[in-house]
Amino acid sequence: METTTAAVTVFPTRARVTRAGSAAVQTGLQRIEIADLPLALLPDSVRASGRGTARAKMLGVSTRLENYLETPAESAHNLEIKIQDAADADTNLAARGAVLEKEQKAIDGLAAQAEMFARGLALRNRTTDEQSAIFDFLTRRSQAIQTELLALARTRRERAKEMDRLKRLLQTHQSARPKQRYIAIIELDVLAEGSLDLELTYVVNHAGWKPLYDLRLTDSGLDVTYLAQVAQNTGEDWSNAQITLSTAEPSLSLVIPELHPWYISPRPQVVPVMRMAKAMPPMPAAAPAPQAFQDQAAGAYPEAAAEEELELTADSASVSEAGASLTYRLAARADIPGNNDPRKVTVAAFQLKPRLDYITAPKLEEVAYRRATVKNESAYSLLPGLAQLFEGDEYLGATRLEFIAPNQEFELVLGADERIRVSRELAARDVEKAFIVGDRKRIRYAYTIEFENLRDTPQTIFVRDQLPVPRDEQIKVRLESVEPKPSEHTHLNLLEWKLILAPGAKPTLRFDFSIEFPRAMDIAGLP
Repeated sequence: METTTAAVTVFPTRARVTRAGSAAVQTGLQRIEIADLPLALLPDSVRASGRGTARAKMLGVSTRLENYLETPAESAHNLEIKIQDAADADTNLAARGAVLEKEQKAIDGLAAQAEMFARGLALRNRTTDEQSAIFDFLTRRSQAIQTELLALARTRRERAKEMDRLKRLLQTHQSARPKQRYIAIIELDVLAEGSLDLELTYVVNHAGWKPLYDLRLTDSGLDVTYLAQVAQNTGEDWSNAQITLSTAEPSLSLVIPELHPWYISPRPQVVPVMRMAKAMPPMPAAAPAPQAFQDQAAGAYPEAAAEEELELTADSASVSEAGASLTYRLAARADIPGNNDPRKVTVAAFQLKPRLDYITAPKLEEVAYRRATVKNESAYSLLPGLAQLFEGDEYLGATRLEFIAPNQEFELVLGADERIRVSRELAARDVEKAFIVGDRKRIRYAYTIEFENLRDTPQTIFVRDQLPVPRDEQIKVRLESVEPKPSEHTHLNLLEWKLILAPGAKPTLRFDFSIEFPRAMDIAGLP
């Protein structure tokens, strides 16, 4: 029975394929074979279903490994034919070259018979003109042979390059054992003849997807283009298939973790600890019935009005939950080749509202970094993946997004901004000579941080600095004075200020602290 790829659910490390086809069945026991299934198929995952005008019972589904003399995949088979044709043509060229080389040897042998030609002249059997004509012929023929041999060598070199290209291309089309395929056998007990629309579903390895993002900061907000890079190396092309992306990790053997006894021993030895198997999320629900695919295919993708110029748009995928995982059903069908050639498909495009500010740690770098704090107000969970960041048409660089759930906030660093200037200096370092309490010593430090806002609008900046953290109870660190007061002071002596810089403003931040310790103690890490 001929089938086509109706739908594919792609998981991060594998995929579930649904093939659909129709067959007319007669009463009695029937065996319907579906051939050319990929080697990446997992036989235990094969399932069949169907509906139609025939009244029949499903008796079972089995698989069989079939061996072929030639690669059954059409694209790979065509490449093999091209390689064979190129090899045959090269053999003909080599044979032609061998004939020319033999002729050249004969001409060289004839031209070497100078004594024979001299004897002919002496006996007056040939004239000088006749001898010259013979030598001219030998010379012209030798030149023609050399020209043809050179042309043959060039042609053979080009054909060798083309054969090498075709062989490398064939390797990308072939699976590990290209001359084998699975055949699925559906056994039916037909009670009343008619037609059946059958579906065959199976899980394949060597397939998966990963998220990619384009993030573009504009005057109106943050434009997010959520992409998926889908690739599969099963040897089976998914042509015009309904693609659904799933975040689940299906497993054919789900195991509930069980605790084992935890033994300890007084003897000094390594105690083995049993690791618990990680439970995998359940597989999403089965793909829709054939009629649903027919309705979707026939139903309607709106046509753009004629003669009207429109911007390119991308439909967003529909989102659904299946257990602990999410699935994204793409709005448009796609073609995914089976030679591991990745295809990028659009999952969604939406806009978020960023909150822009600056952050600086001038002790490390006297630079103000622009930061966007964004709340994911979309219905999509942003999976871990690489994001390309733009501001307008300017490319800022690549960053990595971690998992971001709907309504979760995340941060993006937009690079350094030279229009916000920051400088930090040690303003004072004094040892208090008048401080004599027992045998102790006190050193006072003062730091100033200066800012300048060269932008034409007020800007919010978060400033981070720190005080030393003592690791001995005899060392005391005190914040003596600070202006303005920090908005946060942690137990690890990390300080943070939130400042509003007016346009053209040049404010200064100052903080003073002291370190007190025994005079005999040598303190490491002091400025």
